[in-house]
Amino acid sequence: MTNTGDFRRYSVANDINVSIDKYFSASRTSTAPKYEPRHEETPEFKVGGNSNKKSRKDIEREQKATFATAFTLLISLVLVVAMLYGAISTMAKKNELTKEIGRYESKLTIAQSENVRLNSQLNSLVSMSMIDKYAVEELGMSKASANKMMFIDVSQYKTERQAAALRLIEQNKEQNKK
Repeated sequence: MTNTGDFRRYSVANDINVSIDKYFSASRTSTAPKYEPRHEETPEFKVGGNSNKKSRKDIEREQKATFATAFTLLISLVLVVAMLYGAISTMAKKNELTKEIGRYESKLTIAQSENVRLNSQLNSLVSMSMIDKYAVEELGMSKASANKMMFIDVSQYKTERQAAALRLIEQNKEQNKK
């Protein structure tokens, strides 16, 4: 019985990889040189006298220029911070007002829907059929028929009222004369 995983039974004599390894060996014949880090000479800094001496006026002029530059930078920084604060506070106020507008718009929508509801309720109460129903059921009235109608002549009433008004005017005039 043979083991199927046993590869020793195959010959490698004709294999090309084996023949290349035979002629080109990867082993070294000599040792590699030892690594030595290079020590470059570090330049030595020498402290010596300054050949370019500045006068007191030149030094004061440079100090003033430096102070002016620092002051300009400080003012610029303050202006940038102020503008940033203004922009942020403006955005915050805008957001606050937008929320307030939203609240008022929702209140307006609610009020408009309530108005529509009340107008429809009013229209249903004022309709002629509701008035007739209320008159008949609540007040005990009945619809008038031609035989139940009574007509009044107002011309006689009108003349009597006018005569009474004229008498009152004359009496007032007599009292004013006295």
